[in-house]
Amino acid sequence: MIWSIILVVFIALTNTQQVSTETKSPRAKPNLFDPVLSANLYVGHVKENERIVQLQPRLSASDADPSKTVNGKICGYELSLYKHDDILAEITQSIPFTVEILNNQPVIQLKSNTDPLDCEIKQIHRLFIRAYDCAATEKRRYSERSALIITVDDVNEYAPVFTHSNYLFKLHQDETCDASSCRIEATDDDCANVDHRVCGYEIITSNVPFAIDSNGSISITKPLDTDQYDFEVIAIDCFPASDNSRKVSQPARVTFKIIKSCKPNINDNAPSELIVQSDHIHLFDSVNVNTCVESCNVEDIVGTVELHSNGLDSGCKLDQCSSTDREYILLEKDGHTNGIPSSKIMTFNGYNQALTVNHSQFSGHLNNEFTIQMWMKHANDGNHNNNNNGNEKEHVFCKSDEKLKNRHHTALFIQNNYLKLLIRKGPLSSKSQIKYASEWIWKISEINDNKWHSYKFLVNYPDKIDLYIDERLVVPTKDTFRIIEDLPLSEIPGTQDTIFALGACWHARASRLVQHFRGQLSGLIITQKEELPRSSNCIRDCQQYLDIPDVQKEAGIEFMSNVNRSMWIIRTDNTEAYAKLLKHVVYRNTFQPLGPQGQRTVSINTRVKCSGEGHTNDLPTFTRQVSIIAPKIPTKIELKSDTSYVVPEKAMNQGIYLYRNLSIYTNAIKRNQGDISDCSLRAKPALSNSEQLIIPKDENLDHTITTEGAVITGIGSIDAYQYLLRQIAYISRNPVTYVDRAFTLVCNGVYDRVVTNEIRVRIHVEKQIALPAPVAAALSNKFVVSNDGINENLIDVDEDIYTTKRSVSDLPIAVVICGSIGLVGVLVLYLVVRMRSNNRQHHPSTNTTDDMHSQMEWEDDIGLNITVNPLDETKKSVPQVNIHNIEQTRNTYPASSSDDDDDEYQNDGQNRNEYSSEDDEEDYQPHSKDPRKIDHQLEWDDAAIEYGPKKV
Repeated sequence: MIWSIILVVFIALTNTQQVSTETKSPRAKPNLFDPVLSANLYVGHVKENERIVQLQPRLSASDADPSKTVNGKICGYELSLYKHDDILAEITQSIPFTVEILNNQPVIQLKSNTDPLDCEIKQIHRLFIRAYDCAATEKRRYSERSALIITVDDVNEYAPVFTHSNYLFKLHQDETCDASSCRIEATDDDCANVDHRVCGYEIITSNVPFAIDSNGSISITKPLDTDQYDFEVIAIDCFPASDNSRKVSQPARVTFKIIKSCKPNINDNAPSELIVQSDHIHLFDSVNVNTCVESCNVEDIVGTVELHSNGLDSGCKLDQCSSTDREYILLEKDGHTNGIPSSKIMTFNGYNQALTVNHSQFSGHLNNEFTIQMWMKHANDGNHNNNNNGNEKEHVFCKSDEKLKNRHHTALFIQNNYLKLLIRKGPLSSKSQIKYASEWIWKISEINDNKWHSYKFLVNYPDKIDLYIDERLVVPTKDTFRIIEDLPLSEIPGTQDTIFALGACWHARASRLVQHFRGQLSGLIITQKEELPRSSNCIRDCQQYLDIPDVQKEAGIEFMSNVNRSMWIIRTDNTEAYAKLLKHVVYRNTFQPLGPQGQRTVSINTRVKCSGEGHTNDLPTFTRQVSIIAPKIPTKIELKSDTSYVVPEKAMNQGIYLYRNLSIYTNAIKRNQGDISDCSLRAKPALSNSEQLIIPKDENLDHTITTEGAVITGIGSIDAYQYLLRQIAYISRNPVTYVDRAFTLVCNGVYDRVVTNEIRVRIHVEKQIALPAPVAAALSNKFVVSNDGINENLIDVDEDIYTTKRSVSDLPIAVVICGSIGLVGVLVLYLVVRMRSNNRQHHPSTNTTDDMHSQMEWEDDIGLNITVNPLDETKKSVPQVNIHNIEQTRNTYPASSSDDDDDEYQNDGQNRNEYSSEDDEEDYQPHSKDPRKIDHQLEWDDAAIEYGPKKV
């Protein structure tokens, strides 16, 4: 019971508090309606020197909520760049305008911290506006956004400005001015002046024989009788000021110089016809370019060098230089091209995700025939499209102006339920009023079903474009397909550069990417036929052409050729560089043999622009005849000599000739074509202090000797060098520590810088030779010595060593043969005696005493014969001599190279490695099993015989 009373009291208190709260807040009612603007589009104008925008229609808004409540009152207006709500605050802050409530009326004006507008920078501002009521922030309601376009009206604030403050025109005698050669120009930067033109020019200097028209062209009104004229000109704009006056420019100074006659030309002291005897020849080695420096300060010079084959075969296969299918992969594709993408997918959020394509990868230029392929997944987002009323473009790709204008050249985009391909013709230099097919529009449901589809456009512009979706042709009908025609784009100065973007489109005036794509893309590829660049295959198949080798492009120098290099275009900014480039032009002919026989013509056409002049001057055409004759046989000089010697060790102390049998050959027809400029002799290893090279003095040839070898210099005939090289001697005064020494000889010819073959002489020192060689000469221990009287004492490797070999080898052989015969005779006699003794013992009837005596006599005799062995008396302590190692191994292969010698020595099983000292030491060990040597002394020992010539 008590609990029931307490509950009733609590409920009553609660209801009382609620009634009290409602009584205190009578305005707390629900905010049911959004404000509504008075129009869907507002157009405003503001002058450059004003801050308040004049708006049509008048800006206002209403709210269906009770007008006496905060929900029914309009508290303000909000500006934005986009129609949808997902806008970053910092982007909104970039809007220069704000909406203020003045006298209960909304007014659009510049922000207080914003500088005055400049229509030359940005003339049109496209915004969106909405109203909001006075409810609390969390309960505030907003109207739908309406479009707001504000145009900045120009004020004539700029006066015309000349493109140059000084103009210089040079006229030759009797030359007249025309509209192109004598013209000045001024521009007006006011944005109301679309073409930046001025309406007139005026000469303010009196009494001059010149006149000027509204286009700035100067004409001559009287005969010119002085060398120079100076006068001033002003430009007048087309936009009247507030007082109907027009602004004029600052004066520009115009100077006319009358120059004496000078005919610029190209000349050459070389004969007009060149005879080609090799596969290449410089055409303009001594060319001189005369541009009349006194009258022309060259600003630009362009030349065309062209080869005319005159009907002769050029050897070019031009079918390889035609065209090919070029594929530009803008977005990567999966490995399986026919399947739905799974990995190579690019997602675009419709707001700030986009890509710009580098010009080096794809310039955006499309030919008349090309193909577009891609995979796309796109959905019709209700919120996204409704906020834009379905008119916002979503670009897959877009090519547009980089500066000044917002013109779209090429684009593929989605707009509502339409897929559109834009291809604008141009830009054209002249304004054309002919309309061309420019926009192809398909209405298809696949673009908004949020599924992957493959799209393929086969373009044959402007005649036909076929669209395939999922490999099925979209058949055009009146309800689903239409084509819009438009005028071609015109050339506008400053708009030659473009930007190719993926997922958006670049707007130059806003300086940002707009109209973003919202969806997914994969495998976006553009394929088109393109002319092949100057490929290596194309060039290689041209067997006669012009070339500019060994020249690097640098500032102020440009040169390029056509595909087969029969024509070169050269461009420089000064005469000296132009002449230098011409001197590098080479005619190449790779026919084998050189040909075809006949005459070709190479021409140079030159155009010169002088500083301060608006026109160019053409120089007379310069021609050169190129004739093909039989190819020139290259000069050869060949060295031939013995390349390997085996020399006794002591003979090295006397000296040997290195190239005694050297011969030099040449195929030169004229005698002086075989002349030699220098020869180099290289020692390996380097010479030590105990070794010397000896080279006789020559009055016409100089020589230098070092530890590395020797160098002989001076222009001389083959005979002179051959004679001197044969006299080169090598001496080692102390016992050498190695057994192999190599000398390499090579010479250089004077004519055509020919290089001879290389002759490598190997000297193998026989260290076991006991007999001394004839004394060569008493020489000081210096590298540079006096050579007088030395040659008579040097050992000739071909003569002296051969004589020594014969003298040393014949006598020992005879002694050995005689000794062997005598030994065999003694042994036979000994055996006979033994047999007789045995026979005596077997016959007892024989006298024993006599037999014993006889036997002892025989035995004594035999013993006596052995005892008086003449060999025992002739043994003396002399060093052993290896007879076989005295032989000189002569290599009889003429003019063999060092590489061939290496192979020969490595493959010969009987010869040791010429550069291995370890093998030599093993070969000369005392206990070597060389079959040519007998170590034991029990029998006849050849080494114990003293033979051969004795030292004297």
